[in-house]
Amino acid sequence: MTKQNLAVFMEWLRPVGIGLAFVVASFLGHDAISRFHILGPFVVVLMSGTVAFESLVLGEAASVKIGYAPNHAYQVQSGLANAATAVTALLVYALDWGRHADATIVTAMLMFFSFSAANHAASAIMERDSKPVNLLRPALSLVLIGFLLPAMIQALSQP
Repeated sequence: MTKQNLAVFMEWLRPVGIGLAFVVASFLGHDAISRFHILGPFVVVLMSGTVAFESLVLGEAASVKIGYAPNHAYQVQSGLANAATAVTALLVYALDWGRHADATIVTAMLMFFSFSAANHAASAIMERDSKPVNLLRPALSLVLIGFLLPAMIQALSQP
């Protein structure tokens, strides 16, 4: 598989993985807290981990996919930040730090992807970059927020 094909595969892996996380959390979680403990960190690992992989391993192919000029230093820095978020989510899950830690790492990831969506929208408008990723990223970020926020609120609302 070429790096370009792998970069496109990452775009499909995310929604499929999120759907799988929802199914697993629904079957294995016995209440809102346990469901969110499965769903939240798994989605963070999936989202931040794949972005880290793209930045650190796929580099130029990932840049071409979204219509950005390759900038190795920036991609490495961004990739390491996303890798740190993914590893933190693994620790939060594995060490069972609790629902507030789950919510914190999910919130940090959602903030990153919200800011990233705004950047993609600005790029699509100001630079007339009509690559599908730039056009879809803002809408998909809203879907991700709409998907995770209710589960997080339910988990945090439990006594």
